[in-house]
Amino acid sequence: MRLPSLRRRRAGGRLPSLGQDHTAGHLGYVEHIGSDLWLRTKPFSVPPSYELARCLHSFAHIVDALRLGPAAEVLDVGCGPGWLSEYLARCGFRVTGVDISPDMIEIARQRIAAIPRPAGGAEPVAEFHVMHVHELPFEERFDAAVLYDAMHHFDDERATLRAIRRALVPGGRIYIHEGSRPEPGSEGEAALIEEMERFGTLESPFDPDYLVRAVEDAGFTDVRRFLEVDALVEIRPQAAWREAVGTAKRMRRPDTNTVIATNPLPGGVPGQAASYAARIEALGPPADAGDGRLAVEVAVTNTGTRRWTPTAAYPYPAGTVTVAPYVRTPGGGRRELERVMLPAPVGPGESVALRLAVRREALGGAGALSVDLVLEGVAWFGDVGSTPLQLPVPS
Repeated sequence: MRLPSLRRRRAGGRLPSLGQDHTAGHLGYVEHIGSDLWLRTKPFSVPPSYELARCLHSFAHIVDALRLGPAAEVLDVGCGPGWLSEYLARCGFRVTGVDISPDMIEIARQRIAAIPRPAGGAEPVAEFHVMHVHELPFEERFDAAVLYDAMHHFDDERATLRAIRRALVPGGRIYIHEGSRPEPGSEGEAALIEEMERFGTLESPFDPDYLVRAVEDAGFTDVRRFLEVDALVEIRPQAAWREAVGTAKRMRRPDTNTVIATNPLPGGVPGQAASYAARIEALGPPADAGDGRLAVEVAVTNTGTRRWTPTAAYPYPAGTVTVAPYVRTPGGGRRELERVMLPAPVGPGESVALRLAVRREALGGAGALSVDLVLEGVAWFGDVGSTPLQLPVPS
């Protein structure tokens, strides 16, 4: 048995390899298992599909926690056969998947191609590349990066994380979902050792605290750990939450490492919204539109570092950008008027022109109309450094 020597060779806070050529193991994995049907259908492969319920829960957590707008750029690191990439593409994100295995990438491409069109009225967008994660060529491209059950396959976690951070825009976030390192001598540890011996792959999960340190060492900030609690909690007088969450030990060492962290902004500016900025200019004076409305043409320029994603949905999804006219109230607050949708995504340095039309009665006799942008669910641009446009209201 290899287990005793493995214990003596414990290094850092992750389960070490057996000294195998794990790159070759990952490249030959699809051929080794003898059938790729499971990879093409996971997590929906039945019967039985032990992964299905778990994945539906945890995939939803990714979308909820990252609060990305439609068409946001997402990097799926170690994408494998594209099961998460497919989910994210169906959610409306622009997905880029990378994996070292050409066989896995081919399956991922076929999965996206097989999505029925139209998919909810939008064309799924995903591209895939065969590459080692350390060789990521991207710089400041992605709004988020996700490592779902993948990081334990990478032999240098800090180099991996630094490469991912370079690929993220300032303020972009990383989402890591990983199993925790099993207890020494446990069945879980023995199962991972057996898998490494059988397939030659690297199966090296992390101690929770060690993973947090690695993320911090790679330069990420606002590093937070989460416990997944997916349960229906009966409404009754007793403290049912305690039963749902479990013991204090589970809180200290959960079965799953779920970590979210942020690529810091230049100068240490805090917050997701700080990388959003705009210049708003009037293309002419406000004029009576003849239907009880006051109209004005404006040009909006993205002077920040994040791509703006528009929305045609209501309520406005969190993370989308809208144009927001308002009037100031006597106490210094805002009386919000009807939002205007951006006509298209707007990248850094790009501009769009649009027409605002507000009902005169909604102005309430105000002498000035203000125009700002809103990162829905997060902040008004004017509250994080941009200057709203101020327009006099003609009588």
